[in-house]
Amino acid sequence: MDVLEAIKQRRSIRQFTEQAIKRELLEQILDAARWAPTAGNQQRWRFIVVTDPTVKEMVRKVSPGIFATPAAFIVICAEAAPDASDWDEWTYLADCAVAAQNIMLAAHALGLGSCVAISYARAAVQEILDIPDQVNPELIVTLGYPAEDPAPPPRLPLSQIVFADRYRKEW
Repeated sequence: MDVLEAIKQRRSIRQFTEQAIKRELLEQILDAARWAPTAGNQQRWRFIVVTDPTVKEMVRKVSPGIFATPAAFIVICAEAAPDASDWDEWTYLADCAVAAQNIMLAAHALGLGSCVAISYARAAVQEILDIPDQVNPELIVTLGYPAEDPAPPPRLPLSQIVFADRYRKEW
């Protein structure tokens, strides 16, 4: 699948079948995640793959942004540097977001659905998954076989969002 095609075809999937995802597919998705660029090539993201039904349900219960239980969650975390600044915190979030995009595009290319969730109780997820204090859960990506086929959402035309050299100067 061509990457531009994947970008345009990928949808946020919120309903999944009960079919499990083979470990090999999860490894391909995680490999795509680790190839995401990071600030200064620090690679401070960490990935927790959750497939245990009991743990998935616990995470889902503290995540109002997750409507159904998927086959797997990938919790994307950022391991803080010992001398991390506020700036580092922002770069970690950006790094995790780029990794999430790689995860979702890889999942789509492999026939899986995904959706990124940011609505969850961080402290609860940290406790449920035994995440150490210096590691912050930043995003949760749900993964599974799609039980829905949503239509593409409308997009603004480039003329409304792209400018030449200065803000609001026509492209």
